[in-house]
Amino acid sequence: MDEVCKIVPSQKGNNKINVRGYLMIKEQIRGDKYYWCCEKKRLESCRGHAIITFLDGLYYLNNFVDHYYSPQASKVKVAKTIAQIKQQACETRDKSAQDDHPYMLTVNAFEQ
Repeated sequence: MDEVCKIVPSQKGNNKINVRGYLMIKEQIRGDKYYWCCEKKRLESCRGHAIITFLDGLYYLNNFVDHYYSPQASKVKVAKTIAQIKQQACETRDKSAQDDHPYMLTVNAFEQ
């Protein structure tokens, strides 16, 4: 257990994981084991999957079943960049709304 995998934010808010250049989505959790499948499982019937152990704040690869296609080197970088842009847009929108209307309640304050 020495190959560490990195979490990648997705556009819809559900984190994905980068395993050997492939983006994968979480299927289930059993104890400290996370079961991930290829993000193209439904669209392209890819059978690639991985079993990951979460230990001391890191995701360690236990088992990997290869995909039927080659990984795309830019896919992970694009996903990270899009998530960053969305986060910045949300922060900018919230800040500008408060600047325009200083007495306007934030969504959090309104919910409380």
